[in-house]
Amino acid sequence: MTSRLGRRVAVALCLLGLSACSPGAQADPLKPPLTDRGNIQLPKEAGRPAFDLLTLDSRNGRLYVSHSSASTLEVIDVRSRKLVGRVAGLGSIKAIALTKDPNIVYTSESSGSIGVVDVPGLKLIKTLDLGGSPDAIEYDPIHDIVLVGLASDKKVAFVDATAVTLLGTMSLPGSPELMAVDQKTGVVYLAIHDLNEVVKIDPVTRSILKTLKGCDIKAPTGVAYDPDQGLLFVASSGNLAVIDLVIEQCRGGIDIGRGTDQIAFNPHLHHVYTADGGSRYVSVIDTVNLKPLGVFGTGPEAGTLAVDPTTDMVYVMVARAGIVATYHDP
Repeated sequence: MTSRLGRRVAVALCLLGLSACSPGAQADPLKPPLTDRGNIQLPKEAGRPAFDLLTLDSRNGRLYVSHSSASTLEVIDVRSRKLVGRVAGLGSIKAIALTKDPNIVYTSESSGSIGVVDVPGLKLIKTLDLGGSPDAIEYDPIHDIVLVGLASDKKVAFVDATAVTLLGTMSLPGSPELMAVDQKTGVVYLAIHDLNEVVKIDPVTRSILKTLKGCDIKAPTGVAYDPDQGLLFVASSGNLAVIDLVIEQCRGGIDIGRGTDQIAFNPHLHHVYTADGGSRYVSVIDTVNLKPLGVFGTGPEAGTLAVDPTTDMVYVMVARAGIVATYHDP
C-alpha cells in the first residue's frame, strides 16, 4: 500500500509536470499546461500597488481589474491587449459583477457602497450605500439580481440590477468569501471562510437551502461550478475540494498551491484554474477526469484571475508587479 508521504510526492510531481497524474495518463513532462502569451502593463504608481478580483466579459472582450490601491476600475480590451480606460473614485474597489447589459457593470467597494459603471462612457453613474464592507459581488442572470457579500456584517445583500434598489439582506452564519452562481437556476454557492463550509442560497426567498461541510474544506476562498458535471469546486490553501451536488457527496480533494484566492471555470475545456498566490503559480484541473494537469509559474501575489471560454485565454493579476499575465490553454 502506498504511504501518505508517497502519495503526496506523486501528486507534487504530477502538479509540477514531472510525472503522469494517473495510471495510463499521457502527460508530457516537457509540455506545460498553459502557454505564456506575455504581459499587459497597468499604470504604475508611486507606492506598492494592490489589486483584487478580476472579471472578464467575453461579449465585449473586456477584462475588468479591481485596482484597490488606486480606487480605480481598470478596463482592458483583451483583443488589442491594451488598457482602454479607467474609472476613478471607487473607494477601495474589491470586485466587479457583470449584468445582462455588457455596457453596465457593478463594483463593490469596501468603503461601504456598490457602484454602477457605464463601460463605454467610463464613468460611475450611480452608487448604492450598503455598509458592511462590500466584498465579493456576482450577478444572477435568471432573476436579474446582484448579490453582494457584506464581510463585516456577515450578510449578503440582494440588489435589483435594473432598478439599482436594495431588495433585502440575509444574515449568514459566518464571514462570506467568494461565490459562484448557477447560470441556469440562479442558485448561489457562497464560501463561509471562518466556518469551513459553503452555503447554497436561494436568491428569491433569500434563504439558505443547504450547508455543505466536510470534504477537507478549510478556510475556503474561491468557488467554481461545473454545471455539466454537477460539481462544485472549493479552494482552500493547498487543496481543491470537489463536491458532487447531484448526490451531495464529497468526491475528494486535489492538491493545488498555497495562498489561493480566486478560481475560475472554463466550460469550453472543462478546466478549473486556481490562482495560488502563495506558491506563485496557477494550477490547472481537469473537471471531467478530476485530475491536475500541472502548474504554471506566475509571480508574487498572483492570487486573482479570470478566464475567457471563447478564446481559452487565462488572465492572472500579478499584483506586486502591476501586470496582467496572459496565458493560453494549452
